[in-house]
Amino acid sequence: MRYKTVLAVSALFAVMLAVAVLGPSSDMSDAVSERWITEENNGMAVEYNGGTTLTVRLDADPGPGLYIVDVTGSGGTKALSAGGKDAMVNLGESLDSSATYLVIAHASGWDASCKLRLATLYSVSTEVSPAGAGAVNGAGDYISGTTLTLNASAAEGYLFDGWFSGSERVSAQTEYTFSISADRALTAKFINATSTIIFDSNGGSAVDGITQAYGTVVTAPADPVRVGYTFVGWEPAFPSIMPAGNTTYVAQWAVNTYTITFDTLGGSEVAAITQDYGTAVTAPADPAKEGFTFVKWDQEIPSTVPAKDLTISAVWAAMNATVDESGKTEVVLDKDTDAFVIPADTKTVTVTVDENISVVIQDTSSIGAGTTVITKVEEIPNTAEVDGAARAYEVTVTKADDQPITGKMQVTLPYTPEKGKVPAVYWQNGSALEKMRVISHASDSVTFETTHNSTYVVVAESVSEDSGATFMLYLGLLIVVGIALSMLVGFNYYRRKA
Repeated sequence: MRYKTVLAVSALFAVMLAVAVLGPSSDMSDAVSERWITEENNGMAVEYNGGTTLTVRLDADPGPGLYIVDVTGSGGTKALSAGGKDAMVNLGESLDSSATYLVIAHASGWDASCKLRLATLYSVSTEVSPAGAGAVNGAGDYISGTTLTLNASAAEGYLFDGWFSGSERVSAQTEYTFSISADRALTAKFINATSTIIFDSNGGSAVDGITQAYGTVVTAPADPVRVGYTFVGWEPAFPSIMPAGNTTYVAQWAVNTYTITFDTLGGSEVAAITQDYGTAVTAPADPAKEGFTFVKWDQEIPSTVPAKDLTISAVWAAMNATVDESGKTEVVLDKDTDAFVIPADTKTVTVTVDENISVVIQDTSSIGAGTTVITKVEEIPNTAEVDGAARAYEVTVTKADDQPITGKMQVTLPYTPEKGKVPAVYWQNGSALEKMRVISHASDSVTFETTHNSTYVVVAESVSEDSGATFMLYLGLLIVVGIALSMLVGFNYYRRKA
Protein backbone atom coordinates (compact mmCIF):
# COMPACT_ATOMS: atom_id res chain seq x y z
CA MET A 1 0.00 0.00 0.00
CA ARG A 2 2.81 2.36 0.90
CA TYR A 3 4.51 1.54 -2.41
CA LYS A 4 1.38 2.43 -4.40
CA THR A 5 1.05 5.72 -2.53
CA VAL A 6 4.63 6.67 -3.36
CA LEU A 7 4.06 5.85 -7.03
CA ALA A 8 0.88 7.96 -7.11
CA VAL A 9 2.58 10.96 -5.52
CA SER A 10 5.52 10.62 -7.92
CA ALA A 11 3.21 10.47 -10.92
CA LEU A 12 1.28 13.55 -9.74
CA PHE A 13 4.53 15.46 -9.24
CA ALA A 14 5.68 14.54 -12.75
CA VAL A 15 2.42 15.82 -14.28
CA MET A 16 2.63 19.10 -12.37
CA LEU A 17 6.26 19.52 -13.47
CA ALA A 18 5.35 18.89 -17.11
CA VAL A 19 2.53 21.44 -16.97
CA ALA A 20 4.82 24.00 -15.36
CA VAL A 21 7.51 23.46 -18.00
CA LEU A 22 5.39 23.00 -21.11
CA GLY A 23 2.40 25.13 -20.17
CA PRO A 24 -1.21 24.45 -21.18
CA SER A 25 -1.54 22.72 -24.54
CA SER A 26 -4.04 25.42 -25.67
CA ASP A 27 -1.46 28.30 -25.41
CA MET A 28 1.87 27.74 -27.15
CA SER A 29 2.48 31.50 -27.76
CA ASP A 30 5.96 32.96 -27.32
CA ALA A 31 4.46 36.13 -25.83
CA VAL A 32 5.98 37.52 -22.63
CA SER A 33 2.60 38.44 -21.12
CA GLU A 34 -0.84 39.89 -21.74
CA ARG A 35 -2.36 43.18 -20.57
CA TRP A 36 -5.69 44.99 -21.02
CA ILE A 37 -5.13 48.32 -22.86
CA THR A 38 -7.28 51.21 -24.08
CA GLU A 39 -7.06 52.71 -27.56
CA GLU A 40 -8.70 55.52 -29.55
CA ASN A 41 -9.25 57.47 -26.34
CA ASN A 42 -11.75 60.30 -26.81
CA GLY A 43 -12.10 62.15 -23.54
CA MET A 44 -11.65 59.11 -21.34
CA ALA A 45 -9.70 55.97 -20.51
CA VAL A 46 -10.49 52.85 -18.51
CA GLU A 47 -8.52 50.49 -16.31
CA TYR A 48 -9.34 46.78 -16.24
CA ASN A 49 -7.34 43.92 -14.75
CA GLY A 50 -9.51 40.96 -15.66
CA GLY A 51 -12.04 40.99 -12.81
CA THR A 52 -15.68 42.05 -12.64
CA THR A 53 -15.01 45.75 -12.05
CA LEU A 54 -13.97 48.47 -14.46
CA THR A 55 -12.51 51.89 -13.52
CA VAL A 56 -13.60 54.82 -15.70
CA ARG A 57 -11.26 57.85 -15.82
CA LEU A 58 -12.74 60.91 -17.56
CA ASP A 59 -10.50 63.70 -18.87
CA ALA A 60 -12.94 66.34 -17.60
CA ASP A 61 -15.09 66.55 -14.48
CA PRO A 62 -18.67 65.59 -15.47
CA GLY A 63 -20.17 67.53 -12.61
CA PRO A 64 -22.72 66.29 -10.06
CA GLY A 65 -25.12 63.52 -10.83
CA LEU A 66 -24.82 60.15 -12.48
CA TYR A 67 -23.97 59.27 -16.08
CA ILE A 68 -24.29 56.10 -18.13
CA VAL A 69 -21.37 53.85 -19.08
CA ASP A 70 -22.13 51.54 -22.05
CA VAL A 71 -19.75 48.59 -22.47
CA THR A 72 -20.32 46.97 -25.86
CA GLY A 73 -18.68 43.75 -26.99
CA SER A 74 -19.45 40.51 -28.77
CA GLY A 75 -22.06 39.65 -26.16
CA GLY A 76 -24.03 42.89 -26.50
CA THR A 77 -24.11 46.09 -24.45
CA LYS A 78 -24.05 46.55 -20.70
CA ALA A 79 -25.51 49.87 -19.53
CA LEU A 80 -24.01 50.84 -16.18
CA SER A 81 -24.29 53.96 -14.05
CA ALA A 82 -21.39 55.92 -12.61
CA GLY A 83 -20.59 59.25 -11.04
CA GLY A 84 -17.55 61.46 -10.76
CA LYS A 85 -14.42 61.94 -12.88
CA ASP A 86 -12.94 58.60 -11.68
CA ALA A 87 -15.54 55.91 -11.08
CA MET A 88 -15.55 52.15 -10.56
CA VAL A 89 -18.43 50.22 -12.13
CA ASN A 90 -19.47 46.63 -11.54
CA LEU A 91 -19.58 44.55 -14.73
CA GLY A 92 -21.23 41.59 -13.05
CA GLU A 93 -18.86 39.22 -14.87
CA SER A 94 -15.39 39.16 -16.41
CA LEU A 95 -14.88 40.44 -19.93
CA ASP A 96 -14.13 38.13 -22.87
CA SER A 97 -10.38 38.18 -23.45
CA SER A 98 -10.84 37.54 -27.18
CA ALA A 99 -13.15 40.51 -27.74
CA THR A 100 -12.62 44.23 -28.28
CA TYR A 101 -14.98 46.43 -26.29
CA LEU A 102 -16.30 49.90 -27.02
CA VAL A 103 -16.79 51.86 -23.80
CA ILE A 104 -18.94 55.00 -23.98
CA ALA A 105 -19.66 57.31 -21.05
CA HIS A 106 -22.45 59.78 -21.69
CA ALA A 107 -24.99 62.10 -20.19
CA SER A 108 -27.03 65.00 -21.46
CA GLY A 109 -24.79 67.29 -23.53
CA TRP A 110 -21.57 65.24 -23.51
CA ASP A 111 -20.03 61.88 -24.26
CA ALA A 112 -16.61 60.24 -24.16
CA SER A 113 -15.36 56.92 -25.49
CA CYS A 114 -12.46 54.49 -25.87
CA LYS A 115 -11.79 50.93 -26.94
CA LEU A 116 -10.64 48.18 -24.56
CA ARG A 117 -8.90 44.95 -25.49
CA LEU A 118 -6.50 42.37 -24.13
CA ALA A 119 -3.10 42.96 -25.74
CA THR A 120 -0.26 40.51 -26.14
CA LEU A 121 3.30 41.60 -25.28
CA TYR A 122 6.41 40.30 -27.12
CA SER A 123 10.11 40.54 -26.38
CA VAL A 124 12.59 42.31 -28.68
CA SER A 125 16.28 41.66 -27.97
CA THR A 126 19.32 43.22 -29.67
CA GLU A 127 23.06 42.65 -29.83
CA VAL A 128 26.10 44.23 -31.54
CA SER A 129 28.46 42.32 -33.85
CA PRO A 130 31.41 42.45 -33.52
CA ALA A 131 31.28 43.40 -29.84
CA GLY A 132 32.29 47.02 -29.24
CA ALA A 133 31.76 48.03 -32.88
CA GLY A 134 28.75 50.15 -32.06
CA ALA A 135 25.75 50.73 -29.85
CA VAL A 136 22.04 49.97 -30.18
CA ASN A 137 18.86 50.89 -28.33
CA GLY A 138 15.20 49.98 -28.43
CA ALA A 139 15.14 46.47 -26.95
CA GLY A 140 12.35 45.60 -24.53
CA ASP A 141 8.83 44.18 -24.17
CA TYR A 142 6.16 45.67 -26.45
CA ILE A 143 2.44 45.28 -27.14
CA SER A 144 1.56 43.29 -30.24
CA GLY A 145 1.00 45.64 -33.17
CA THR A 146 3.29 48.36 -31.79
CA THR A 147 5.49 50.11 -34.36
CA LEU A 148 9.04 50.03 -32.99
CA THR A 149 12.16 51.80 -34.24
CA LEU A 150 15.56 50.37 -33.31
CA ASN A 151 18.60 52.65 -33.56
CA ALA A 152 22.22 51.68 -34.17
CA SER A 153 25.32 53.89 -34.08
CA ALA A 154 28.82 52.86 -35.12
CA ALA A 155 31.93 53.18 -32.99
CA GLU A 156 34.95 55.03 -34.35
CA GLY A 157 36.47 53.25 -37.33
CA TYR A 158 33.39 51.15 -38.06
CA LEU A 159 30.56 51.38 -40.58
CA PHE A 160 27.05 50.10 -39.98
CA ASP A 161 26.32 47.10 -42.19
CA GLY A 162 22.69 46.42 -41.36
CA TRP A 163 20.14 44.87 -39.03
CA PHE A 164 20.05 41.07 -39.23
CA SER A 165 17.56 38.43 -38.13
CA GLY A 166 19.74 35.32 -38.13
CA SER A 167 21.56 35.46 -41.48
CA GLU A 168 18.94 37.62 -43.19
CA ARG A 169 19.55 41.38 -43.50
CA VAL A 170 16.21 42.99 -42.70
CA SER A 171 17.35 46.63 -42.99
CA ALA A 172 20.39 48.52 -44.23
CA GLN A 173 19.44 51.66 -42.28
CA THR A 174 20.60 52.53 -38.79
CA GLU A 175 16.94 53.12 -37.93
CA TYR A 176 14.89 49.95 -38.39
CA THR A 177 11.14 50.33 -37.98
CA PHE A 178 8.77 47.37 -37.87
CA SER A 179 5.48 46.21 -36.39
CA ILE A 180 5.73 43.76 -33.50
CA SER A 181 3.85 40.48 -33.92
CA ALA A 182 6.26 37.97 -32.34
CA ASP A 183 9.43 37.76 -30.28
CA ARG A 184 12.40 39.16 -32.23
CA ALA A 185 16.15 38.69 -31.81
CA LEU A 186 18.03 41.22 -33.94
CA THR A 187 21.72 41.86 -34.48
CA ALA A 188 23.30 45.17 -35.52
CA LYS A 189 26.36 44.31 -37.63
CA PHE A 190 29.25 46.70 -38.34
CA ILE A 191 32.19 46.54 -40.72
CA ASN A 192 35.56 48.26 -40.51
CA ALA A 193 35.88 49.30 -44.15
CA THR A 194 34.43 52.70 -45.07
CA SER A 195 33.01 55.76 -43.41
CA THR A 196 30.03 57.91 -44.28
CA ILE A 197 29.64 61.67 -44.05
CA ILE A 198 25.99 62.64 -43.61
CA PHE A 199 24.87 66.18 -44.39
CA ASP A 200 22.06 67.80 -42.42
CA SER A 201 21.20 70.83 -44.55
CA ASN A 202 19.24 72.28 -41.61
CA GLY A 203 16.32 73.48 -43.69
CA GLY A 204 18.26 73.91 -46.92
CA SER A 205 18.44 71.87 -50.11
CA ALA A 206 19.44 68.22 -49.78
CA VAL A 207 23.11 67.27 -50.00
CA ASP A 208 24.08 63.70 -50.87
CA GLY A 209 26.20 61.92 -48.31
CA ILE A 210 29.76 60.77 -49.00
CA THR A 211 30.83 57.16 -48.38
CA GLN A 212 34.46 56.19 -48.93
CA ALA A 213 37.44 54.60 -47.25
CA TYR A 214 38.51 55.94 -43.89
CA GLY A 215 41.55 58.22 -44.12
CA THR A 216 41.25 59.06 -47.85
CA VAL A 217 41.05 62.59 -49.31
CA VAL A 218 37.46 63.89 -49.32
CA THR A 219 36.05 66.62 -51.59
CA ALA A 220 33.52 69.09 -50.20
CA PRO A 221 30.11 69.11 -51.93
CA ALA A 222 28.45 72.14 -53.53
CA ASP A 223 26.94 74.47 -50.96
CA PRO A 224 23.24 73.92 -50.17
CA VAL A 225 20.74 76.72 -50.65
CA ARG A 226 17.92 77.91 -48.41
CA VAL A 227 15.25 80.50 -49.07
CA GLY A 228 15.98 83.69 -47.13
CA TYR A 229 19.41 82.59 -45.86
CA THR A 230 23.08 82.57 -46.89
CA PHE A 231 25.17 79.43 -46.34
CA VAL A 232 28.18 80.13 -44.07
CA GLY A 233 29.69 76.65 -43.58
CA TRP A 234 29.35 73.27 -41.88
CA GLU A 235 29.40 72.40 -38.19
CA PRO A 236 31.79 70.79 -37.41
CA ALA A 237 34.14 72.18 -40.05
CA PHE A 238 34.31 69.98 -43.14
CA PRO A 239 37.46 67.78 -43.10
CA SER A 240 39.99 67.24 -45.86
CA ILE A 241 40.48 63.56 -44.86
CA MET A 242 37.65 61.04 -44.42
CA PRO A 243 37.02 60.65 -40.67
CA ALA A 244 36.29 57.37 -38.93
CA GLY A 245 32.69 56.24 -38.52
CA ASN A 246 29.54 57.96 -39.60
CA THR A 247 29.67 61.72 -39.05
CA THR A 248 26.89 64.26 -39.48
CA TYR A 249 27.71 67.78 -40.62
CA VAL A 250 25.05 70.43 -40.03
CA ALA A 251 24.71 73.43 -42.35
CA GLN A 252 25.09 76.84 -40.75
CA TRP A 253 23.05 79.75 -42.08
CA ALA A 254 23.00 83.55 -41.78
CA VAL A 255 19.56 85.08 -42.22
CA ASN A 256 19.28 87.59 -45.10
CA THR A 257 17.91 91.10 -44.82
CA TYR A 258 15.35 92.44 -47.32
CA THR A 259 13.67 95.79 -47.94
CA ILE A 260 10.02 96.59 -48.59
CA THR A 261 9.84 99.94 -50.41
CA PHE A 262 6.62 101.99 -50.55
CA ASP A 263 6.07 104.07 -53.72
CA THR A 264 3.41 106.61 -52.82
CA LEU A 265 3.21 107.97 -56.39
CA GLY A 266 3.37 111.59 -55.36
CA GLY A 267 1.89 111.16 -51.91
CA SER A 268 3.51 111.70 -48.53
CA GLU A 269 6.64 109.69 -47.90
CA VAL A 270 6.37 106.25 -46.27
CA ALA A 271 9.58 104.89 -44.82
CA ALA A 272 10.90 101.64 -46.24
CA ILE A 273 11.02 98.54 -44.02
CA THR A 274 14.36 96.72 -43.84
CA GLN A 275 14.31 93.58 -41.70
CA ASP A 276 15.46 90.00 -41.51
CA TYR A 277 13.68 87.41 -43.59
CA GLY A 278 10.64 85.90 -41.90
CA THR A 279 10.30 88.57 -39.21
CA ALA A 280 6.91 90.17 -38.56
CA VAL A 281 6.00 93.23 -40.64
CA THR A 282 3.99 96.10 -39.19
CA ALA A 283 1.97 97.90 -41.86
CA PRO A 284 2.74 101.65 -42.07
CA ALA A 285 0.21 104.44 -41.72
CA ASP A 286 -1.61 105.38 -44.93
CA PRO A 287 0.02 108.15 -46.98
CA ALA A 288 -1.78 111.36 -48.00
CA LYS A 289 -1.97 113.21 -51.31
CA GLU A 290 -3.67 116.51 -52.03
CA GLY A 291 -6.71 116.12 -54.28
CA PHE A 292 -6.77 112.35 -53.87
CA THR A 293 -8.06 109.73 -51.47
CA PHE A 294 -5.83 106.80 -50.52
CA VAL A 295 -7.59 103.55 -51.50
CA LYS A 296 -5.08 100.80 -50.71
CA TRP A 297 -1.71 99.42 -51.68
CA ASP A 298 -1.54 97.68 -55.06
CA GLN A 299 -0.55 94.43 -53.35
CA GLU A 300 -1.07 93.10 -49.87
CA ILE A 301 1.58 94.03 -47.35
CA PRO A 302 3.06 90.69 -46.24
CA SER A 303 2.74 89.67 -42.60
CA THR A 304 6.40 88.60 -42.59
CA VAL A 305 9.41 89.74 -44.62
CA PRO A 306 9.56 87.79 -47.91
CA ALA A 307 12.75 86.39 -49.46
CA LYS A 308 13.15 89.26 -51.87
CA ASP A 309 13.13 93.04 -52.02
CA LEU A 310 9.61 94.31 -52.67
CA THR A 311 8.15 97.54 -54.00
CA ILE A 312 4.52 98.28 -53.15
CA SER A 313 2.68 101.19 -54.80
CA ALA A 314 -0.17 103.30 -53.51
CA VAL A 315 -3.57 103.26 -55.21
CA TRP A 316 -5.16 106.71 -55.24
CA ALA A 317 -8.73 107.74 -56.00
CA ALA A 318 -9.00 110.98 -57.98
CA MET A 319 -11.36 113.58 -56.56
CA ASN A 320 -11.67 115.50 -59.87
CA ALA A 321 -14.88 113.82 -61.09
CA THR A 322 -17.53 116.32 -62.25
CA VAL A 323 -21.25 115.64 -62.66
CA ASP A 324 -23.66 117.71 -64.77
CA GLU A 325 -27.39 118.33 -64.29
CA SER A 326 -28.33 115.21 -66.23
CA GLY A 327 -26.22 112.98 -63.97
CA LYS A 328 -23.35 112.46 -66.40
CA THR A 329 -20.00 112.27 -64.63
CA GLU A 330 -16.65 112.83 -66.34
CA VAL A 331 -13.35 111.79 -64.79
CA VAL A 332 -9.83 111.81 -66.23
CA LEU A 333 -7.17 109.54 -64.72
CA ASP A 334 -3.43 110.17 -64.95
CA LYS A 335 -0.59 107.66 -65.22
CA ASP A 336 -0.34 107.35 -61.41
CA THR A 337 -4.07 107.06 -60.72
CA ASP A 338 -6.36 104.11 -61.35
CA ALA A 339 -9.33 105.07 -59.17
CA PHE A 340 -11.94 107.74 -58.55
CA VAL A 341 -14.85 108.36 -56.20
CA ILE A 342 -18.36 108.50 -57.68
CA PRO A 343 -20.01 111.86 -56.89
CA ALA A 344 -23.59 112.17 -55.68
CA ASP A 345 -26.38 112.28 -58.32
CA THR A 346 -24.28 110.30 -60.79
CA LYS A 347 -26.18 108.21 -63.34
CA THR A 348 -23.46 107.44 -65.88
CA VAL A 349 -19.67 107.75 -65.68
CA THR A 350 -17.17 108.29 -68.47
CA VAL A 351 -13.64 107.40 -67.35
CA THR A 352 -10.81 108.55 -69.58
CA VAL A 353 -7.83 106.34 -68.85
CA ASP A 354 -5.47 107.43 -71.64
CA GLU A 355 -5.51 108.58 -75.22
CA ASN A 356 -8.12 106.54 -77.13
CA ILE A 357 -8.82 104.53 -73.97
CA SER A 358 -12.01 105.09 -71.97
CA VAL A 359 -14.73 103.22 -70.12
CA VAL A 360 -18.35 104.36 -69.86
CA ILE A 361 -20.37 102.86 -66.99
CA GLN A 362 -23.90 103.31 -68.30
CA ASP A 363 -25.79 102.77 -65.04
CA THR A 364 -24.31 103.53 -61.60
CA SER A 365 -27.50 102.99 -59.60
CA SER A 366 -26.21 99.72 -58.16
CA ILE A 367 -22.83 101.22 -57.23
CA GLY A 368 -23.80 104.20 -55.12
CA ALA A 369 -22.34 107.63 -54.51
CA GLY A 370 -19.08 107.72 -52.56
CA THR A 371 -17.96 104.35 -53.91
CA THR A 372 -14.35 104.08 -55.00
CA VAL A 373 -14.03 102.58 -58.48
CA ILE A 374 -10.72 101.25 -59.80
CA THR A 375 -10.44 101.28 -63.59
CA LYS A 376 -7.48 99.64 -65.28
CA VAL A 377 -6.87 99.09 -68.99
CA GLU A 378 -3.51 97.46 -69.63
CA GLU A 379 -2.09 96.24 -72.92
CA ILE A 380 -0.82 92.66 -72.63
CA PRO A 381 0.86 90.25 -75.07
CA ASN A 382 -1.68 88.84 -77.51
CA THR A 383 -2.06 85.05 -77.45
CA ALA A 384 -5.26 84.80 -79.49
CA GLU A 385 -5.10 83.24 -82.94
CA VAL A 386 -6.70 85.86 -85.20
CA ASP A 387 -6.01 87.13 -88.70
CA GLY A 388 -4.18 90.42 -88.93
CA ALA A 389 -2.19 92.49 -86.47
CA ALA A 390 -3.96 92.23 -83.10
CA ARG A 391 -3.54 94.00 -79.77
CA ALA A 392 -4.82 92.57 -76.49
CA TYR A 393 -6.02 94.58 -73.49
CA GLU A 394 -6.91 93.54 -69.94
CA VAL A 395 -9.93 95.61 -68.84
CA THR A 396 -10.85 95.57 -65.15
CA VAL A 397 -13.42 97.78 -63.42
CA THR A 398 -13.77 96.98 -59.72
CA LYS A 399 -14.61 98.43 -56.37
CA ALA A 400 -11.86 99.03 -53.82
CA ASP A 401 -12.43 95.55 -52.35
CA ASP A 402 -11.73 94.04 -55.81
CA GLN A 403 -15.39 93.12 -56.35
CA PRO A 404 -16.06 93.46 -60.11
CA ILE A 405 -18.53 96.06 -61.35
CA THR A 406 -21.03 94.50 -63.73
CA GLY A 407 -23.65 95.97 -66.02
CA LYS A 408 -23.47 97.59 -69.42
CA MET A 409 -20.22 99.36 -70.20
CA GLN A 410 -18.90 100.94 -73.37
CA VAL A 411 -15.16 100.46 -73.75
CA THR A 412 -13.00 102.40 -76.20
CA LEU A 413 -9.61 100.93 -77.14
CA PRO A 414 -6.85 101.95 -79.58
CA TYR A 415 -7.17 100.56 -83.10
CA THR A 416 -4.57 100.40 -85.86
CA PRO A 417 -6.40 100.83 -89.16
CA GLU A 418 -5.57 98.77 -92.24
CA LYS A 419 -6.70 99.53 -95.75
CA GLY A 420 -9.77 97.58 -96.79
CA LYS A 421 -10.41 96.31 -93.29
CA VAL A 422 -12.75 97.19 -90.43
CA PRO A 423 -12.14 96.96 -86.67
CA ALA A 424 -13.35 93.93 -84.71
CA VAL A 425 -13.22 93.16 -80.97
CA TYR A 426 -13.10 89.68 -79.46
CA TRP A 427 -13.60 88.59 -75.87
CA GLN A 428 -10.91 86.07 -75.01
CA ASN A 429 -12.93 83.61 -72.94
CA GLY A 430 -10.25 81.06 -72.02
CA SER A 431 -9.22 79.41 -75.27
CA ALA A 432 -12.40 80.53 -77.04
CA LEU A 433 -13.00 83.85 -78.78
CA GLU A 434 -16.40 85.56 -78.78
CA LYS A 435 -17.04 88.53 -81.03
CA MET A 436 -18.29 91.69 -79.32
CA ARG A 437 -20.77 94.20 -80.75
CA VAL A 438 -18.88 97.23 -82.08
CA ILE A 439 -20.85 100.43 -81.52
CA SER A 440 -18.61 102.84 -83.42
CA HIS A 441 -15.06 103.44 -84.48
CA ALA A 442 -12.79 106.28 -85.48
CA SER A 443 -9.60 106.20 -87.48
CA ASP A 444 -7.56 105.16 -84.44
CA SER A 445 -10.06 103.76 -81.90
CA VAL A 446 -12.99 101.39 -81.63
CA THR A 447 -15.87 101.36 -79.14
CA PHE A 448 -17.73 98.20 -78.16
CA GLU A 449 -20.25 97.15 -75.53
CA THR A 450 -19.59 94.64 -72.73
CA THR A 451 -20.83 93.65 -69.27
CA HIS A 452 -17.76 92.13 -67.65
CA ASN A 453 -14.06 92.43 -66.97
CA SER A 454 -11.89 90.36 -69.25
CA THR A 455 -9.23 90.28 -71.94
CA TYR A 456 -10.26 91.86 -75.24
CA VAL A 457 -8.48 91.54 -78.57
CA VAL A 458 -8.69 94.38 -81.13
CA VAL A 459 -7.94 93.44 -84.74
CA ALA A 460 -8.51 94.78 -88.26
CA GLU A 461 -10.59 92.31 -90.28
CA SER A 462 -11.35 92.13 -93.97
CA VAL A 463 -14.95 92.85 -94.98
CA SER A 464 -16.43 89.47 -95.96
CA GLU A 465 -18.17 88.95 -99.32
CA ASP A 466 -21.32 88.18 -97.40
CA SER A 467 -21.10 91.60 -95.79
CA GLY A 468 -20.68 93.24 -99.23
CA ALA A 469 -23.61 91.31 -100.68
CA THR A 470 -25.76 92.27 -97.74
CA PHE A 471 -24.82 95.92 -98.18
CA MET A 472 -25.72 95.85 -101.91
CA LEU A 473 -29.03 94.17 -101.11
CA TYR A 474 -29.91 96.87 -98.57
CA LEU A 475 -28.83 99.57 -101.05
CA GLY A 476 -31.02 98.05 -103.79
CA LEU A 477 -33.98 97.85 -101.47
CA LEU A 478 -33.44 101.46 -100.46
CA ILE A 479 -33.45 102.57 -104.11
CA VAL A 480 -36.62 100.60 -104.86
CA VAL A 481 -38.37 102.06 -101.83
CA GLY A 482 -37.26 105.55 -102.85
CA ILE A 483 -38.65 105.14 -106.39
CA ALA A 484 -41.93 103.78 -105.04
CA LEU A 485 -42.31 106.72 -102.67
CA SER A 486 -41.58 109.18 -105.47
CA MET A 487 -44.21 107.59 -107.71
CA LEU A 488 -46.75 107.63 -104.90
CA VAL A 489 -46.14 111.33 -104.20
CA GLY A 490 -46.41 112.17 -107.89
CA PHE A 491 -49.61 110.18 -108.32
CA ASN A 492 -51.25 111.96 -105.40
CA TYR A 493 -50.13 115.33 -106.77
CA TYR A 494 -51.63 114.83 -110.21
CA ARG A 495 -54.83 113.36 -108.80
CA ARG A 496 -55.42 116.48 -106.73
CA LYS A 497 -54.85 118.73 -109.77
CA ALA A 498 -57.32 116.68 -111.75
